[in-house]
Amino acid sequence: MLVAVVASCAAQASAQSDPRISRADVAGTIGWLSADTHPSGLYNDNNWANSFLGAVSAGWHWTDNLKTEVDFGVGSKARVFTTEQIVIDKRVSYVTTDSKFARRTLGLSQQYQFFHNVWFHPHLAAGAHVTWERRTDRIIPIYIYDQLTGTSRTVTLPQNDGPQTSLTVRPFVAVGFKAYMTERMFFRHDFRVAFRGGPDEAVLRLGFGFDF
Repeated sequence: MLVAVVASCAAQASAQSDPRISRADVAGTIGWLSADTHPSGLYNDNNWANSFLGAVSAGWHWTDNLKTEVDFGVGSKARVFTTEQIVIDKRVSYVTTDSKFARRTLGLSQQYQFFHNVWFHPHLAAGAHVTWERRTDRIIPIYIYDQLTGTSRTVTLPQNDGPQTSLTVRPFVAVGFKAYMTERMFFRHDFRVAFRGGPDEAVLRLGFGFDF
């Protein structure tokens, strides 16, 4: 449906005769955030936790093709379970940690937007963002079955760590496009990958905005 709306409005935007160069734009987006939780251990195959993300952005156009953009995003709460093998009383046991966290990001990027005065503008971007992560870890208690008594006993109590807030700066690259539905209003879509010793965060966003 969204593609149909963009396509139906494209004729109006492309029929414009050399519209004036925009100086700034603002946009609101929603998307999907995947973050690497960096667990260690043999049994942690899925290291990525997912959440929804809402963001607002504002950009300043230095030229038709070069733009500086700042954006602020808020992610919903995410949850991930990690498992670690330990030995208790010469028995192999497993410690499971239930981690809950939410992220907020403030990013600054430099963007190159292709083409001039057309309705469809793909772009490439590079920059960095600051991430505030609020995290709480709950260590689930361990139970061991006692064959002599035929009962289970608790060898560790539940533990809570947090909430803790961490601050991290990550560089990122992005690719996306703007598709104009009118002379000033556009649909926006982009994909961003941030790094910290390898890919650490991926964001897929879409939304709407307008030029000044």
